[in-house]
Order: sequence, then structure tokens, then C-alpha cells
Amino acid sequence: MTIRRLLRGGLVADGIGRDTVAADVLIDGSTIIAVGPDLAEHPDAETVTLPPGSVVCPGFIDAHVHAEGPLVDTGVVTGALAQGVTTLVVGQDGSSWIGGSADAVAYLNDYFGPVNGRLPGGGPCPLDTFRDLVAGRLQQNVAVLASQGTIRYALTGTSDRPLTDEEIRAARADVEQALTAGAVGLSSGLDYVPSRFGLVNECAAIAAPLTGERRPYVSHLRAYGPQVRAGLTELIQIGERAAIPVHASHLWGDPADIDKALSAADEIGVPVTYDMYPYIRSSTILAMLLLPSDIQRAGVTATVTALADPTTRDRLLSSEAFSDTNLANITLGSLPDSHAHHAGKTISVAARDDGQSPGPWTLDLLAGSNLQVGAHLDRPVFTENHLHQIITSPRHCAGSDGIYQGQHPHPRGFGAFARLAAAYRRDGAPDYQTIARHLSTHAADAYGLTSRGRIAPGTTADITVIAPTGLVDTATYDAPTVPAGGVSHVLVNGTPVWTDGAATGPDRPGQMISR
Repeated sequence: MTIRRLLRGGLVADGIGRDTVAADVLIDGSTIIAVGPDLAEHPDAETVTLPPGSVVCPGFIDAHVHAEGPLVDTGVVTGALAQGVTTLVVGQDGSSWIGGSADAVAYLNDYFGPVNGRLPGGGPCPLDTFRDLVAGRLQQNVAVLASQGTIRYALTGTSDRPLTDEEIRAARADVEQALTAGAVGLSSGLDYVPSRFGLVNECAAIAAPLTGERRPYVSHLRAYGPQVRAGLTELIQIGERAAIPVHASHLWGDPADIDKALSAADEIGVPVTYDMYPYIRSSTILAMLLLPSDIQRAGVTATVTALADPTTRDRLLSSEAFSDTNLANITLGSLPDSHAHHAGKTISVAARDDGQSPGPWTLDLLAGSNLQVGAHLDRPVFTENHLHQIITSPRHCAGSDGIYQGQHPHPRGFGAFARLAAAYRRDGAPDYQTIARHLSTHAADAYGLTSRGRIAPGTTADITVIAPTGLVDTATYDAPTVPAGGVSHVLVNGTPVWTDGAATGPDRPGQMISR
């Protein structure tokens, strides 16, 4: 027997109209069956009377997040749930161990572990295996992208050569298998090894199975900042050749350059969306920030060996990446236990505290940790004005790029949705319809999750209720894991999972969802 629930007395931002309206929401099981003013009492319904000024929104969707580790570990990402996030889209940057062969999982556990976390026990981990790992344990929904770099690793390891025709056919078959198992698209990460070795023709060929259902190709671009137009142009070329929609991950750069590239996409009919989080500082693995691909292409063990070679060390230490100025802009986030006391410090400060020069200290840290270091980077060429223009575009989807590993993660995993909500205002007040669209509806449309992202009869009852206080961002760079405030209720598939600032009971109604 399904349970009926009635939310009474709130304003509804349905993700469809222009304004919030006073309305009740009636839910039967996992489905919204009625939305309207003063719905009749149902004697069999559990009724929640909301405080005046509460706003009922479609459950928020994180279009880009690194939550594989927490979802396998605990089944919930509490920092996201506190912000009303009901669905997490993982498999990002072409580098997820979901979908990986045993060898790929072993590599990514080391190389990308500071971002995604590690798969306990190793692989292989096809999509159906991941589904089994999280079945009955999820407090939030999860949607999964197939990962181009993970598929490539199973075929060629970290080699930088192009795939052969036979390997492309095998990679395409892997994508087809992932889509059949429920993947909502295909990701790449063109700054990461081996994803970065896939060029336009190869990526388009591998992405061809997306065409039939118009699922998106989602890419961490090869270039951002001053080169963002070139990065977008490559993405658009892949979309044109494969006849698919494309989505740029965590897009940043000069909005004028971005607009030129997107206008060119419109002219040739390639649909483009993107996600971005509301922070200037970025976060990733330190190896990607500092080490050229020729050093990384033989794998983690060979890279660590190379870092002990005097000639290689001299070459790296003379590069701009290892300059004192650059290292002073990098903050350490995820470290091995031996260096955990340095988390939250810049590399320059940590090295000085150990009585060493920053460059050699960093090389020793990378080698001694088997590259298991995550870090945050300031981007001085990116401004708050740039950011505001990017996150207010109708192409924008909310994506935290949240990383939940390490001692001092970036605060975006705990505050991105609250910060974004503060950016959307009309006449000086929060514009909740715009908040609903950017934080939910746009991502639902980009990934084809269209039973979500709206409050309407027949849609799935993923619901976030914002308290009269509004969403409150409390995470900072100094205190990055402080949960956001202002979300009073969260329902996932019709079941309450968050009430008055805390998770609600043992229920685990989340699902792995697909289009």
C-alpha cells in the first residue's frame, strides 16, 4: 500500500512558470498527483503544514559531482542533502571507476582517488555491479555517465596513441553496453590521463551510440580561461560530428569568448549546455595541475619513478608550474596521513614549515604519496563578474563539482547550491522560479531526467522545501565542511529523508535512475 503525503501552506516554485504561487502538493507513493490551492484534506494522507513563507521546489539536481566514494560507503552525501540535492550525476571527467575493468579501477583508485574516492576491494565495476553495490542503500538518487577515459584505459592503458579502428569499435560497444545498463550520457576529461589522448574524431566516434536517444556528451574541456573558446570549439566539433547535444563541465573563462563559441554552435545546430559552481577557486588532483602528460602517460608507478630522476626533476623545477609564484596559489586539500597536518595550507607555507623549498618538497610529496594528493587553485584571470554572467545564463545547470575526499575539501561540495540560490533575485528578493530552474529543471532537461525537475502532477516526488529564512551558505575556504542551512524538508521518491536540519530516519528511497 502506497503512502499519501500532503504538503500544505507553502509557495510552490514549480520550475515551469514565472512566479511562485500559493499551493498544496499531494503525493501518492513516489508520484505527485495534485498541485493547487487549498487541496482537500485526505484522511489517509500524512499532512505536513509548512510555515508561512516556505517554498516548495523540485528536488535539486547536481549536474556535476564526484560522489562515487560516499555513495558506495554510506549511500548519502550529507553536505549535498543539507542543500536540498536529491539527485547526483556522477561518472564525470572521463575518469570514474564506475564501468571500469579491473585494471582501470586499480589505476583510477590511485590516480583519481583524491577526487572520487576509492572502490573498496578493486574492480571490475560495470554499471550493473555499481547498481548492486548501492541498491537499497541510497538516501539520494544517482545518475551515471559512462567515462571515455575509463573505457580507453581498458584498451590502451595510459598510451597517448590514437585508438585503432578495432579499438574504437570495442570502445563504442562499451558505451552501448553502459547506455543499455542505464548511463545517461558519456563524459570525458581532456586534462586527465588517459582521457586527454582522445582527439575530436576519436571522441565523436566513441560517442556515436548517444545519437539515437540524444543523450549528451559531457566534457571537462581541454582548455579553459584565456583558451576557453578553443576548448568549446573542440566540444562543439564533437557534437556536430556525432549529431548529439554536448555539455561543458564547470565552464569558466571570459563570457565574451564563451558567447562567441556558443553562437557558432547555435548557427550549426549543436545544442550546448554547461554547469558551473559559484566559486573562483578550483579543485582537482595535484598531478594534473603540475605534471605534463609525457611524464604521466606510462601510469602511476612509472610517474613516481620518473619523479626520482635528477634530469626529470631539474626539468620540472625549471618550469612555470613549479615556480614559487604558482605554488603559492595552490592550497593542499587531500593528503596522506604523514602530511595531514598540512591540509589547508598553501604549498609554499607547508614547505616552509618543513624547512624546505616549495618545488623539491612538492615533488617529494607527489612521489611519496603515489600521487594521492588533491589541491585547490586560485584563478586570478577569472572574476566575480565573469562568474555571475556564466551562472545566470539560461544554458547553466547547477553543478557543485563537489569533492568529498581528504582533510580539507573545497567548500563547493557543501555550499554551491546555497550560494547559487543567492545569485538569483528579482526586485531585491529571491527569485524562486529561477532558483528552481537553475538548480533542478535545467539539469533534468540536459540529462533527460524529465520526470524530475518540476512540481506537476505525474512527476516524481523529489521535493526540496526551503524555509522562510532562505538557503544559507555557511561553508568557507577556512571551514569548508560546515553544512548549509535553510532547507526544512527533502523528499526523495516521495519519502522524507531530511526534516528540520537533519536526516530523517533509516529510509533509503534513493535509486540509480536513467532517462
